[in-house]
Amino acid sequence: MPQGPSFWFDTRIYLAVTATFLLIISYYNPYAAALGVVLLYALYLYGRERYSARQKAVNDYLDTIGRCVDTAAAQAFNNLPLAIAIIDQQGVIEWRNHLLSEWVAESTEPGQSLAKIWPLLPVEKIADKDGQIRFEAGDHHFDIIYRAVDKARTVLYISDVTGLESDRAASCRVQTVLAYIQIDNYDDALTGLSESQRTTILGEVNRLLADWITELDGYLKKYSEDTYIAVLNRCSLERLMTGDKFDILDRIRGIQAGNKIPVTLSLGAATGENSVAELGQRAQAGLDLALSRGGDQAAVNISGKVQFFGGKAKAVEKNTRVKARIVAQAIRELIEQADSIVVMGHTGEDFDSLGAALGVAKMVRHMKKQVHIVVSQPGVAVDKLSELLLDYEEYRDIFISPMQAALLVNAKTMVFVVDTHRPELAAAPDVLARAERTVIIDHHRRAETIIANTLLVYLEPSASSASELVTELLGYFDDKLELNRLEASALYAGIVVDTKNFAVQTGVRTFEAASYLRRAGADPALVRHLFRVDFETMKNRAAIIENTDMPHEGVVIAVCPADVKNAQVAAAQAADMLLNIEGVRVSFVLFKTEDGIGVSARSHGDINVQVIMEQLGGGGHQSVAGVKVKNATADEVRAKLIEIVDSYIKESGIHESNSATRSEKTR
Repeated sequence: MPQGPSFWFDTRIYLAVTATFLLIISYYNPYAAALGVVLLYALYLYGRERYSARQKAVNDYLDTIGRCVDTAAAQAFNNLPLAIAIIDQQGVIEWRNHLLSEWVAESTEPGQSLAKIWPLLPVEKIADKDGQIRFEAGDHHFDIIYRAVDKARTVLYISDVTGLESDRAASCRVQTVLAYIQIDNYDDALTGLSESQRTTILGEVNRLLADWITELDGYLKKYSEDTYIAVLNRCSLERLMTGDKFDILDRIRGIQAGNKIPVTLSLGAATGENSVAELGQRAQAGLDLALSRGGDQAAVNISGKVQFFGGKAKAVEKNTRVKARIVAQAIRELIEQADSIVVMGHTGEDFDSLGAALGVAKMVRHMKKQVHIVVSQPGVAVDKLSELLLDYEEYRDIFISPMQAALLVNAKTMVFVVDTHRPELAAAPDVLARAERTVIIDHHRRAETIIANTLLVYLEPSASSASELVTELLGYFDDKLELNRLEASALYAGIVVDTKNFAVQTGVRTFEAASYLRRAGADPALVRHLFRVDFETMKNRAAIIENTDMPHEGVVIAVCPADVKNAQVAAAQAADMLLNIEGVRVSFVLFKTEDGIGVSARSHGDINVQVIMEQLGGGGHQSVAGVKVKNATADEVRAKLIEIVDSYIKESGIHESNSATRSEKTR
């Protein structure tokens, strides 16, 4: 039945119409009209009474429903399967439901600080904000959704996801890990050995790998002379990464069977991918990455993030020059296809970077093409070379700034990058970003990041310098190509600076490249002129060396004073000088940059400074490396550096003792 104001309004309309008819009837029969008025009034009183009764019944019903809903809502709110808490800006609990008290052993009464209950919870980061966070407290894992009510209060919706995390961890531990393993110097290690010695070495490699995989409860299959495929689970991989640190690399390197060159392995492993196809691609990419970094190491890809292990052995020099000849011809064809060429090295150019760039420029000019060399900023090496270039008209305008280079780059411009392969270290990163065709010539071990859009990558970690690589390419580029005195001297200076006067990272091919340059007219006197320093620079080196200490035997760390000009150059030179101290195996020099702290690292080769610098976000070569740490102080970087060196020395000492023990057993 209709109820409410609308019904009573309609009733009054009916009564008004009836009263109008009675008024008309009273004109013809007053008695009948009077009787109608009495009846109409009685009907009015009855309707009003009925309306009041119905309205009271509706109100009572609504009150009952409201009380039931409030009770049900309160019960549902208090019995939700998640804890709810309201905190103020300081993290003090203003209200919580009983479930939070059941989950936490400590008191959760209003007035208690949430930071005291969960010290690991970053209360200051969630107060007055919206978001979600997951954290661990003891044996429990909690997922918190936080919503700001106003500037003074924040509501926390807390779920206990311990079971979910346990299931996830259990699932993660049994994830499939696919690994490709390759003897990275198979031909070199077995060259010149008798069949008996070859069989002994390969048999020992197979035995050690089989024992290693058996220890890990994995599966190993050899599918070519020097390549294996292994399958294991994530739990075993984590044991390798945290405990053993892939000591199979040291076991293989310790094989003694008459081989002058030790056998080394490269390994690429991957896990955490959505499909087996992606897993295989990541594992193969990891192996390629390990090989391009010089071998004797493992590259582990976990859900797209790569970690490196090993890399203690020096990169083995390849005696064959077939690759150099093929690359030289490929570069010739690429230059022919390009309209213009831009060459660049790394930021803060040294003589190796500039020498290699001039060598590439010589190839381009021999092909009658336009070429420019991009320099990041004026420096000692750039200034000295620029003075000498004034005597050669064809080279007077060859150096340009990154801004000028950006105007020259188009779809048909070829960009050569020498002495680096990392985009963030290039002299003109903006030019690289716009370039569609890039060639890399570098001697550093490959880092996780590499320049994109590359048509050709010539990466040889066994080479002493980029200048050595370019010198070899010049020899195969064209028989009619002839270097002048300055070009040959610049390349020679590049080799000298990176080998520390042929004392570090030198091989047969290094001296052959130097001989080629001497025959082409390289002038040692001109090279000495390039390396001469002024009195102020020598004082700066002395100031750095004075501020040096030795936290470990054979390890020295120096800090460059803040008032030293050209701090990066001075730090690199001081790091080289510190290696001349008796007993010093590795040196680190810290210097201030515009937005943080830089580190120049040097070693004699037995300690891999590239691995150490990579842990700080840098890279380089086994004996020469560096890093720039943003938003950090010298004390912070120094403390972190000492921590990394401690870990490196500890692991190296364990592995060396293990390798020695195995060698004795083998004998």
